[in-house]
Amino acid sequence: MDIKETTGKDSAVVAQEGVFGIPPKGYRLFGIVFPAYRSPIVQCLIISCVHLLVVGMFNVLSALGGGGQVDPTTSNNANTILYSLFCVFALTAGSVVNFLGPKITLATGGIGYSLLSASFWSYNHNKNEGFVYFGGAMCGIAAAFLWTAEGSLIMSLPMEKDKGKYISLFYGLSFFGTVIGAIIPTVENWGVTTAGSANDGTYIALFILMVLGSVVACFISNPSRVIRNDGTRVFIPRNTTFLQELKNVVLVVKREPWIILFFPYSFAGLWYIPYQSNDYNAYYFDLRTRAFGSLWFDFGQFVMAVIMGMFLDLKVIGGRRRRAFMGWAVLFILLNAVFIGGVFPARESHRGVAPPGGLIDVTDSSRAGGYITLFVFYGCVDGAWQTFAWWVVGALSNDPLVLSIYSAFYKVFGAMGAAIVFNLDARGISYQSMFGSYWGLLAGSMLLVLVLIYKRVKDTSGLITEAVALEKLGDMQLEDK
Repeated sequence: MDIKETTGKDSAVVAQEGVFGIPPKGYRLFGIVFPAYRSPIVQCLIISCVHLLVVGMFNVLSALGGGGQVDPTTSNNANTILYSLFCVFALTAGSVVNFLGPKITLATGGIGYSLLSASFWSYNHNKNEGFVYFGGAMCGIAAAFLWTAEGSLIMSLPMEKDKGKYISLFYGLSFFGTVIGAIIPTVENWGVTTAGSANDGTYIALFILMVLGSVVACFISNPSRVIRNDGTRVFIPRNTTFLQELKNVVLVVKREPWIILFFPYSFAGLWYIPYQSNDYNAYYFDLRTRAFGSLWFDFGQFVMAVIMGMFLDLKVIGGRRRRAFMGWAVLFILLNAVFIGGVFPARESHRGVAPPGGLIDVTDSSRAGGYITLFVFYGCVDGAWQTFAWWVVGALSNDPLVLSIYSAFYKVFGAMGAAIVFNLDARGISYQSMFGSYWGLLAGSMLLVLVLIYKRVKDTSGLITEAVALEKLGDMQLEDK
């Protein structure tokens, strides 16, 4: 995308418009200097805490398999509704986020997610599928707005050289919260050594934590008041219309056609959920081992998200372009090595047939160790995958308007893939087909991303773009050049 950088004389003009400011001073307490409340790092931490409490707890629920129920059919149908609406609303969520602002958008997101947990709590008592489907619908709409707001903020807050650190902080803290959250179902259901359903305490605790995420979102500062350490301001697009949002989406693809190569990668990003949660975790393990394994799956996500983010910002490797290729190679080798290991359990699993030797319990040292370890490495692949995705997108531009659309693309196609694969799982597609499609999509889409990196990732994207200056003038339309 050819967006003119405003440097030299132009940047002096932009500075007069208010693009530059004085970075806020930190606070000294007991001899320790803490960053200011309106600094990018503190705002990143607040956003990460919101994600931890909302999406993190949703991941805890999903990782149990079948929403914590014995029969995953209702959960699969709810997730099909969830991701279908997520896909539809994510494409135009930018206009809502820009109109309401990130604080209100993120706060309402927690309410939508909490309804899904509440619906499963209700389902434990009355088997009301309609409420579960309603909870899935509300969660899908809320997710579209929440992820769009988070994505544009996390990729816009840091300076260019720190994007990997901020993304690893965001995902690392989020996944660490998921690890802590996974302790809840593990403790609550430790006595259940059958297939079983999660008890009320699990759903109530997750519901409360999701609502708490909405409370934390109220502490997010207006992005226009955040100033980076280099003096540049953080701008998030405002006052766009629904129609303009759609037009900007078309213009972004027209001006950066190579972004199309990122769509299959996005599509594959959430394909893992039903196979790993329903067809592996819920198939092989009893309830307490499902919860215990989910805890370690989340730990694998956390560790690899941090490692990948830090690796991608490691200056000793070389420039950003070189780091992109190295990061790609690490992820490609990791995912293929893990899936080679996954072939063996996939071959011996069949729908409607109990696993060989019966359900695995965590105390069965001869069987549990290897299967849980594989599940942990599945989590490692996902943590690295999500972090690499956001880093690559952040490497394509520093323009907040463009980044918000790229973020929407990632979630739109990811939700589209999830809606399809949950429907396939509900239809009873064989476990081998689910596994094969998962592996094939991930490996194939990575080859396309390699071309995108080769064509478009440079060592710098420019610090201040024309779109930022246009925002100061109130013009939120990308020009069709």
